[in-house]
Amino acid sequence: MKKDSFSLDNAILLSILDHSYDEIFVTDKNGVTIYVNEACKRNYGIEPKGLIGQKAGQMCFEGYCFPPITPVILREKERVTLEQETITGKKIVTTAEPVFDENGELELIIMNVRDIYQIDEVKHDLAKTLELVKKYKQEVEELRRKELQNHDLVARDKVMLELIELVQRIAPVESSVLILGESGTGKGVIAKHIHKLSSRKEGPFITINCAAIPDQLLESELFGYAPGAFTGADKKGKVGLIELAAGGSLFLDEIAEIPLNLQSKILHVLQEFKFSPVGGRGSKKVDCRIIAATNSDLNEAVKQGKFRADLYYRLNVIELEMPPLRNRPGDILPLIYFFLNKYDKRYKTSHQFDQDCLDVLLKYQWPGNVRELEHIVERMVVTNPQGILKLKDLPKSLRSNLHVANMNTCSTSLKKALEEVEKNLVIDAFQQYKTTYKVAKVLKISQSTAWRLISKYLPEAN
Repeated sequence: MKKDSFSLDNAILLSILDHSYDEIFVTDKNGVTIYVNEACKRNYGIEPKGLIGQKAGQMCFEGYCFPPITPVILREKERVTLEQETITGKKIVTTAEPVFDENGELELIIMNVRDIYQIDEVKHDLAKTLELVKKYKQEVEELRRKELQNHDLVARDKVMLELIELVQRIAPVESSVLILGESGTGKGVIAKHIHKLSSRKEGPFITINCAAIPDQLLESELFGYAPGAFTGADKKGKVGLIELAAGGSLFLDEIAEIPLNLQSKILHVLQEFKFSPVGGRGSKKVDCRIIAATNSDLNEAVKQGKFRADLYYRLNVIELEMPPLRNRPGDILPLIYFFLNKYDKRYKTSHQFDQDCLDVLLKYQWPGNVRELEHIVERMVVTNPQGILKLKDLPKSLRSNLHVANMNTCSTSLKKALEEVEKNLVIDAFQQYKTTYKVAKVLKISQSTAWRLISKYLPEAN
């Protein structure tokens, strides 16, 4: 083939683009995404097909990156370079280049996106872009107020998006909320999100894990105590968490672990909006919204007499159930990259996942939910100083569980396959030779074995 006649077909061109380390992002003249390469998974934790067809500014509205760049170039129609932050916590530099047709009309916008932490030096002129950002600052701030992004909340799976939609509806009201779900599913993150969307967002968000504090100390932690209330108490007394949460929200995690003698005091807070410090004679007004969470079955606890029915009904005005991670598979990839970027930033390292390792993480059932995923990613980042994270970097326990699961699957499949082959051989031999003696001779087995197999697969022949 002559050099000047060499050409690249579409498949080769797409392969080249998908193997580019930099993200290549293309929109049409209306700002609608028409192509993005595989590098987008590192930046946004989502497959390219999830971004195709999105309109200008939609990525910003959905929280993928901030601040927006497409609306700027659609308006200015000239090259723009901008620093952005993605939903997975990455800092990126995006250069958007307009492409015009022969008539001078805007035809395409081609964006090159590079991770700031992957390059030694970033040389770009942001003067004009900063002016544009300042110009649109008011618009962006209004957008942020409407969206009220929670950067700790990663939700892309349908079941989680439906839950977030419900949270957005109930957050503005003052009703108590009870969040149910397995340990590690992110109940605390949802509680914080409710607070951020509420009218109390400017107030404090106080958290207490009721299971982590001994029973004898929990009452004083929640309600505080008066001066000299008991031996060893501070002479000035102590303000409780309920009072510290004034004007904001109090999150009672592991609410099922509160002892019965304190449950009545919590009920009094919910009903009368008042409480009394330990050792105090008077009562104080309460001005906080209570959000509770548990991984226990409170209905069963009520039946067993371990939890007050009236408190349960008072807490359960609005009930939210956090799905386990195995039931929200669409969130696994975004969460993996969210935590990878988080810990790479914290430990000043740089990592990427080998595809085989990533496949294992995506197929794993995550019994420990989001908390387990976060801890595994952090462990891999810490134990591998720099570079590609491979199967060998996975915790031994995860690799062992995966190996057992694979062995069980293969064993079952092989057993069935061998049984099917055995059945076909026996049936064919008997239909051709009619006697157990001849079947045994042809298959080179004993006559008793031939009789047993014929009885198993052709019971009507006996």
